[in-house]
Amino acid sequence: MANLTKLASSQIRDIVMASLGRLVASGKAPSAPLPDFRVEIPADKSHGDFAVNTAMVCAKAFKLPPRKIAEMICDELILDGTYFERTEIAGPGFINFFLGRRWFSEIVDSVIKEGCEYGKTETGAGKKVLVEFVSANPTGPMHIGNARGGAIGDCLAEIMNWAGYDVQREFYVNDAGNQIEKFGKSLDLRFMHICSSNGQAIIKESDGNIQTICETIYNDTENFSMPEDVYLGMDIIEHAYNYFKENGTSLSGESEDIRKKALTAFALPKNIAGLERDLSKYRITYDNWFKESTLHNDGSVNEIIEKLKASGYTYELDGALWFKSSELGDEKDRVLIRANGVVTYFVPDIAYHYNKLVARG
Repeated sequence: MANLTKLASSQIRDIVMASLGRLVASGKAPSAPLPDFRVEIPADKSHGDFAVNTAMVCAKAFKLPPRKIAEMICDELILDGTYFERTEIAGPGFINFFLGRRWFSEIVDSVIKEGCEYGKTETGAGKKVLVEFVSANPTGPMHIGNARGGAIGDCLAEIMNWAGYDVQREFYVNDAGNQIEKFGKSLDLRFMHICSSNGQAIIKESDGNIQTICETIYNDTENFSMPEDVYLGMDIIEHAYNYFKENGTSLSGESEDIRKKALTAFALPKNIAGLERDLSKYRITYDNWFKESTLHNDGSVNEIIEKLKASGYTYELDGALWFKSSELGDEKDRVLIRANGVVTYFVPDIAYHYNKLVARG
């Protein structure tokens, strides 16, 4: 499909070069090599649809003021049969071009003929692009900032798709690491509160109304207080209550570790489904929901550590494994594995990038 804006820009260059040629042929201008000039679209539409700086760049060769050169060029311009109906000189010598009816008619004709394909180009030439966006923490519901990121990311993906790129949309699900440990701890504390005699009394008095239960449990600070290093939202209480409603109090007799794992396995998929549901409300869908946990489960995290060791960019200090990121432009080196043997968030991030760039190309 024709890019009429590009055609118009190219036509201006031809028109101006033809005018310069006539000036040289008539002896009004020297036959010296002329510098290249720019064809631009002015920010202020009152300055025309296109503008050229030809007169300014020719001043040295012509040995004349730019404004005088602009007048000479305009005197020789032939607009018949082109997209343009008139020109004018502005400022120190800019030549502004104004589009005529023919260009706008051809635009409308193109829109009608090309329909939903109008505006697409082959600029990207099928180059693979992965747009990873939103990737909200799955330990809770989305907020308005996530919604904004969704709109921006989806628009960027669609623009690149229309520009001829092979685009994939991806949501990176942080379902491993410290935030999931914190999520499990939060759920466990609320579940044990619900299973307590006071929690059971609250449930009995509420007649099963989940909103009342959640609010009362949340406000029951005299009998139970949550530590500061956990998630305190009402959604945590709702998940814990729903697990209790489906499974009773049997889990309360298990170890804390077992409880956290069971509650996380119950609540996390519901949160991820909620993210997907909320995004689909404004027509954002993904080609892939990539879970961080897969990088741990399939050995990618351990593999990337070994690759970094083999590269010579790691060292051990105070029982921890460090990455020499300062040698690659970072402000400081980064810890890969803490002294307690736990990997930092930095490692799965590297493994994820390796998966995108190398494994999936």
